[in-house]
Amino acid sequence: MSQIVSRALVAYDAERYREALGVLTPVLEDLWLIADVRVLAGRLEYRAHHWKAAAEHLEFARGSDRGDMTNMPVLIDCYRALKRYELVDELWNELKEASPHPMIMAEGRVSAAMSYADRGDLNSAIRIMTHGAEPRQVQPHHLLEWYVLGDLHDRAGDPVTAKRYFVKVAHSDAKYFDVEARLAGLGE
Repeated sequence: MSQIVSRALVAYDAERYREALGVLTPVLEDLWLIADVRVLAGRLEYRAHHWKAAAEHLEFARGSDRGDMTNMPVLIDCYRALKRYELVDELWNELKEASPHPMIMAEGRVSAAMSYADRGDLNSAIRIMTHGAEPRQVQPHHLLEWYVLGDLHDRAGDPVTAKRYFVKVAHSDAKYFDVEARLAGLGE
């Protein structure tokens, strides 16, 4: 059994998610009560856009350790995709209260903000993404937040602010997602 889980993990780490899910699925019923296996299954279902299955696996794993916020952004995003906005808001509040590692906070912030964007409330989405002062040293989570802020401002019809955020991203990492194309689209 452990060899099968190891093979699934290797495929997952190599971003071969479909292969990993194919390896794990046949033995999942036998390993149903192992939280780490359920996390892996949840993450794989998430990558396959099977939001409900992903949420079920991640909720099971979450039940075994309520203090572990590692998978909370993925769970929030599952509920966003399922349009279960009341759960998005509830989990976002729980994540904010726990105040985990900045990257986990940033990913959770993005999922929560995108749920407001999905609801057509771009102002609330921007408000969720806007926090804190300029960092002394740019970290990966700053790039993610700036990129999302650029996207939200662009969607809100504010190309000047959008461009400002995309320039900040490009200044630190010109190859970040499609930031060059986004800037080109805004006239850079």
